[in-house]
Amino acid sequence: MIRILVPTDLSSASRPGLRFAIQWSKQQEAKITFVHVLHIPHPTAWSDKQFQAFAAAEKIRCRKELDKFVSDTFKKLDTVDVSHSRLILEGASPDIVLCDYCRQHPETDFICMGTRGAGKLKKIWGTHTGNLITHSPVPVIAVPKNYRTRPVTRLLYATDLSGYKGEWKKVAAIATPLKATVNVLHLTLPGEVKLDRELMEEVFKRDYSCDLKFNFKTADPGQTLVGNLQHEIANFRPSLVIMFTDRDRTLFQRIFFASRSESLAFDLKTPLLVFGKEGRVR
Repeated sequence: MIRILVPTDLSSASRPGLRFAIQWSKQQEAKITFVHVLHIPHPTAWSDKQFQAFAAAEKIRCRKELDKFVSDTFKKLDTVDVSHSRLILEGASPDIVLCDYCRQHPETDFICMGTRGAGKLKKIWGTHTGNLITHSPVPVIAVPKNYRTRPVTRLLYATDLSGYKGEWKKVAAIATPLKATVNVLHLTLPGEVKLDRELMEEVFKRDYSCDLKFNFKTADPGQTLVGNLQHEIANFRPSLVIMFTDRDRTLFQRIFFASRSESLAFDLKTPLLVFGKEGRVR
């Protein structure tokens, strides 16, 4: 059974993450934990007794709102049989709180959350989704705000083919129980040597039982790499895009050279699952 952590801010913007996680649970046995991060400021004029009473009341209120929000989502999706729990965590910054929770609960397999997109300033300094993609100890699924529920049947695995053997094991572990087909996408620059597509397909199909197809595409030099990826995603129309990112980057690199997967997450039209490359998760 996989375990999916689904953060929600109790607004409609977070419902896409809930819908995607619920759809996944219909295709594969899963346990979903719906979590809301509650920040309770401590007014300096209050005594500890006053604050504790207020905090206790806030937790009760928030729990009721979370219960109603999840129940309403289930009704909208006509779903009642999903294995799930509901959790309230405390903290000022949801991304930090969620990362800490996952480190303390290594049984968590994925974080699945909706993303609103971001303006230029937030693209530089990060959104909660972008920060989680960069720092989360577990893979993150970013679900666009316009997501509509549909079965996960077509995966697009975008790769630079560095460390692909370890990556492919994780992709196959997702595709097999979902009974999903996998399109492997590798973008090359004009003039680069291309690997033998048929040979690679033969090797992968021999070692893994997934239905897969390799696609070597020459990138358009007139577009950014992210632009090329978005163009291919539009062509393939996958249910889920899978990428691996190097999270061991300096602040300067994060500001001026955002990772391919983090940049893509700010302008999503398809759910994106991001793994950290081996040995790079902090």
